[in-house]
Amino acid sequence: MRLNDSSTIVAQSDSLENQRRAHNTIIIASGMSLLCAIFLPAAWSEHAALEALALLAGAVVLFLSGAVLARAGHVRLATLIVIGVSIVTSLGLIVLNPTTPSLPFFLILAILLASVLLPPAQIWAVLPICLVSNFLAHATFSPERRADPIWFETLSNSSLLMIGVALIGYLGARSIRVAMHETQTARAEAEAAIHNLAASNALLETRVEERTSALHQIADEYRAAAAELKTSLQAQQALDQLVAEMSIPVIPIRAGTLVVPLVGNIDSQRADQILSTILSHVERAHAHTVVLDVTGIAMIDTHVAAGLLRVVQATRLMGAQTILAGIRPEVAQSLVGLGADLSDLHTVATLQELDQL
Repeated sequence: MRLNDSSTIVAQSDSLENQRRAHNTIIIASGMSLLCAIFLPAAWSEHAALEALALLAGAVVLFLSGAVLARAGHVRLATLIVIGVSIVTSLGLIVLNPTTPSLPFFLILAILLASVLLPPAQIWAVLPICLVSNFLAHATFSPERRADPIWFETLSNSSLLMIGVALIGYLGARSIRVAMHETQTARAEAEAAIHNLAASNALLETRVEERTSALHQIADEYRAAAAELKTSLQAQQALDQLVAEMSIPVIPIRAGTLVVPLVGNIDSQRADQILSTILSHVERAHAHTVVLDVTGIAMIDTHVAAGLLRVVQATRLMGAQTILAGIRPEVAQSLVGLGADLSDLHTVATLQELDQL
């Protein structure tokens, strides 16, 4: 796994903590090998023992091997090699250089490496190894050198310092592990939230598509119903027009003469329709006489009488004469009661009298 976009070090790891440990192992192992390689020429120039030179050369090879193993994903083996080589190298230098009292402090380096490369609990496993190695190295010295107060002071001070460094390293490693665990948990929660959000978005998109399809279907049904209603209205209008024409028949009995038999009740709407129908037929037939047969009208009030007079006046304006046939006494009374000009109105009792005009 790649630690970050700018890093060139890639460690094959499956967790955030292992990734960190692999990264640290690669860097530390590479640095330690470089450091040992730098010490080799200096030790050669000072005519160091062949054992010391071999120890440094072996440390270079082993540290590089640890870096390669960590890069390949074998993090645990790589960290054990790096810490083990650090302990062995420090112990070898102590044994090979008994005149240098500061060398035991190099064992602290192994504890520092453990605090960076190992889980917190395993740091306490490295501490006794370093303490035992320190006492074993001291035991290899001659009795006179062991009795030297400087070496005794170095042994005790380095041991106390190892314990302190192990405690501090343990606390630091534990804090880092807790922080990384919280980070990994937060990352997992964030990924789960993103997954749930994506699932919710997919479900929402599916529902929107379903609702949109349903709305389109409803709209199509509405359009089809509207078209059907429009067709029905047109058919109804045509039927109404046909019924209206049948209810107001205009019969041509001879050239220029039209007979309009009126049957049933007449309201204002039908009166207007009668007027419109008669005028259109007068225009088409070029009629000069219109006979209104009112015999079949059930009741004629002043409103109906006024409508008949409008027909008379309108046909007169178009050059046609209107004759009322079948006038009953109550019809005559209604026409007179309107106070209209009836001087030009011709009447006949029945349609048979038309032959006498």
